[in-house]
Amino acid sequence: MLKNHLSFPIGVCLLLLPMHAIAQLSDCHLIHRVPHKECAYPRLSADSKSVLYQSNEAGNWHLYVMERTGKKHNAITNGSSNNNFPDWSPDNKKVAFVSDRDGNEEIYLINSDGSGIKRLTFDEGRDIHPYFSPDGKYILFNSTRGNGSLDIFRYDLTTAKVDRVTNTPDHETCARYSNDMRSIVFLRNNDESDDIYLMNVNAGVTRNLTNTPSRTDGWPMFSPDDRWVYFSSMDKGTYSMYRIKVDGSSRQQLSYAEEGEEHARVFIARQANALLYNRRKGLEIEIFICSLES
Repeated sequence: MLKNHLSFPIGVCLLLLPMHAIAQLSDCHLIHRVPHKECAYPRLSADSKSVLYQSNEAGNWHLYVMERTGKKHNAITNGSSNNNFPDWSPDNKKVAFVSDRDGNEEIYLINSDGSGIKRLTFDEGRDIHPYFSPDGKYILFNSTRGNGSLDIFRYDLTTAKVDRVTNTPDHETCARYSNDMRSIVFLRNNDESDDIYLMNVNAGVTRNLTNTPSRTDGWPMFSPDDRWVYFSSMDKGTYSMYRIKVDGSSRQQLSYAEEGEEHARVFIARQANALLYNRRKGLEIEIFICSLES
C-alpha cells in the first residue's frame, strides 16, 4: 500500500555503523531539531552552505532555508495552507513544492527568498513529489490524474507542457533523473510489493533494482557519479539507509536504525561529499548531516 511520506520515524548512524560502512559515512551529527515537530526533506545547496527543508513547527507545513550549521532559519512560505515536498533547482534560485492553497495539491514554483510564487499544475488529481532535472529544464512529479494511481509525469519549465512518463495501476513515486539524465530511478508499490526501479529514458524500459517484494523501500537518489542508488529500506526491520549499484550488485547497508527509529529521505550533495537524512524518533523528525566518502 502507498506509504505516508510525511510521517516516518528516523536514527543516529555514526555509532551504529559496522566497520565496512564507516568508510562511507562519517562525522554524522544533528543539525536541526524542533521538539515534538517534524523537519523533513532536507536539500543541501550547491555551495554546501544552506539547507532547504519543510517543517510543521508553525502548525501547518511550511518551507524553510537555514545555514548548514543549523542557524538563521528563514521561512519562505506562510499562511494557512500546507506547503511541502520541496526541491531546489540546480542553481538554488528556485524551489519547486506542493501546496493545497487552491484547494487541491498542486505543484508550485517560488524564488528561494520566498518571492514570485507561480502555480505550475492545474488538475483535479493529486500532484506531489516534484524533483528538478539536473539541467534545470524539467520537473518530474507524481500525479493521480488519468487513472487514479500515482504515475510519473514531466513538466517542461520552458513550454509548460506536461508529458506522461508511466501509466500503470501501481503507485510510482519519488522519481529522479540520473545526473546524466539517461535514467530515472523511482519507487513502485502495490499491495504485493514495494521496490525501487530504474528506467532507461530513451528506451522506456524499466527493471527492478532492489527486487525485495516483502520489504518496504523508499526515497531513492543517484550518487553524483550515477554508479550507485542511495535509498532507505526496512530490509532488517527498521528503515535504515542503503546503497546499491545501478546493475543491482553490491547492496550495502549504511546505517542501522534502532527499534522505533527510522533513517529516511536521503539527499546526496552533487558538489560536496555530504549526505543529509532524516531521523524520526517518537514525534520528532530531525535533520542529520554526514560526510560521504565513496
